[in-house]
Amino acid sequence: MIKEIAFTAYPAKDVTKLRDFYRDTLGLNFSGEFAENGVLKYDEANVNGGYFAVMTDEWTGKPAGTAASIVFEVDDIEKTRNELIGKGLAVEEIYDTPVCRLTSFPDPEGNKVSLHQKTATW
Repeated sequence: MIKEIAFTAYPAKDVTKLRDFYRDTLGLNFSGEFAENGVLKYDEANVNGGYFAVMTDEWTGKPAGTAASIVFEVDDIEKTRNELIGKGLAVEEIYDTPVCRLTSFPDPEGNKVSLHQKTATW
């Protein structure tokens, strides 16, 4: 039935501004730009074979700032957190579980972005 996840999309009032945030702050490389009447409506970044997209809130049918499901894997969560704080982001304290470490911060539209670092091997 389901064979893969095509993409995850976050709603934005200003797709260009939100795309630039993810590009400039997290280093994502976007290459799926789609515009209508000169206004960017959608763009996506390939993240190791999966796609993360920013899309107009009109297209997602959800208000900007309501997404909270993306979790990016990182190698060193403490280092990444400190780098993001250095860029002026309000990043939560790291939460340790028996199998991973997590932290979160809001993007410029208010969507929740989480970072994850595996600590257990299976």
